[in-house]
Amino acid sequence: MTVFSLRKYQKSDLENILAIFNGTVQAINKKDYTQQQIEQWVQLDPDYEKWDARLSSTYSIVALNRMEVIGFGNITDTGELDLLYVDKKWIGYGIGKMLAQDLMAHALKSGVKELTVYSSITAKPFFESLGFELVEQKVNYRNGVMLMNYLMVYRKDK
Repeated sequence: MTVFSLRKYQKSDLENILAIFNGTVQAINKKDYTQQQIEQWVQLDPDYEKWDARLSSTYSIVALNRMEVIGFGNITDTGELDLLYVDKKWIGYGIGKMLAQDLMAHALKSGVKELTVYSSITAKPFFESLGFELVEQKVNYRNGVMLMNYLMVYRKDK
């Protein structure tokens, strides 16, 4: 039986986190986004300092299978679920749900009444299953390429 665990993010996790981010976007999100959109999304030449600053300034966790990082996520002090990614090999094992529930519980315990997430098309059903509701469809452009996502909200008092 495989047992997964969570722990706080460490800077030494960055390489694994970026590999998970890129691998998941390229393998999983390609069913909902064009190759041109995927190319704008992935981080082929990531700014490690910027990623570390983003993860170090928020409540950030990694999911482990033994000592291997297989997923990660973070949430801000204001309740914005910023990143949530699971290694493509581990999707379907409940790791995303485990990460999301921990992030959500952390924010709610700290007094946040409403959580938000900018969800990809691919992740929208997952967030709906956690109780998030669609607020609006967002269209963003990166280097002239349209990237669509959804602003979703979770209200504690539901």
